[in-house]
Amino acid sequence: MYRVGVVELVGYRFWTETLGSDREWIIQTTQAKLYNLLHKEFSNIGSFLHSLRYDYMVFVDGNSKPKKYINILSKASKTAPVPLRIAISHGKTLIEAQNRATKNLQSIEVQGLIFDVPNNCNISPIVAIHSDFNDFTNKIREVSIYETYLELSKFYVKLKKFIMKNGGLAFYLGGDNFVSFIPLRKLDKTIGFLKEIPCLKSGIGIHKIPRRALTLATKALDEIRENRENAKVKVLVFGENT
Repeated sequence: MYRVGVVELVGYRFWTETLGSDREWIIQTTQAKLYNLLHKEFSNIGSFLHSLRYDYMVFVDGNSKPKKYINILSKASKTAPVPLRIAISHGKTLIEAQNRATKNLQSIEVQGLIFDVPNNCNISPIVAIHSDFNDFTNKIREVSIYETYLELSKFYVKLKKFIMKNGGLAFYLGGDNFVSFIPLRKLDKTIGFLKEIPCLKSGIGIHKIPRRALTLATKALDEIRENRENAKVKVLVFGENT
């Protein structure tokens, strides 16, 4: 089983419309401050959080208790301009869990937490994938920064479609870096997909806690870079020393 949650800033659009016409800088700085707080808090409990449209965020959860998310809601309420609500659910895939969490979110009237996880829900090992492209920065010398960004955007669409089709979630981290989370049973199929992308290298980590899985994935990617290995993919699995 996998656990995924959704965070919503309730009434966010209406708040933005109260700020007047010269509001975009206020919106952007407020979003950045809140996202900074939430990202740190979610990382502290081993989860991985990512913003989808700033008023909605999604996170991959490990094995956290409800009181930890209640604590996060309390801290966020001091920074957020509107109420927050969080729904966490479970599923055989990350997409299934995310779909359930999204539906559950609507049953929270204004703010609060819905923790839709059975007591006997055993957490499955999750696969984290950290990918980037070989020497992509130097492409800026050949074409403009914006054109390279468009290339990355095209790849991101392709990656998201594949990962979602296989029950996972994919996110753009910035630069030429991407992170994906998939069910363990889809690992071999995903490795095949990654190897077919020209100039792409990917570190893969496996652990029950999302943050630790991503740490292993990044370590694997760093080893590919440092050793200048020909391998396009490297896998590190949790163990006694991780």
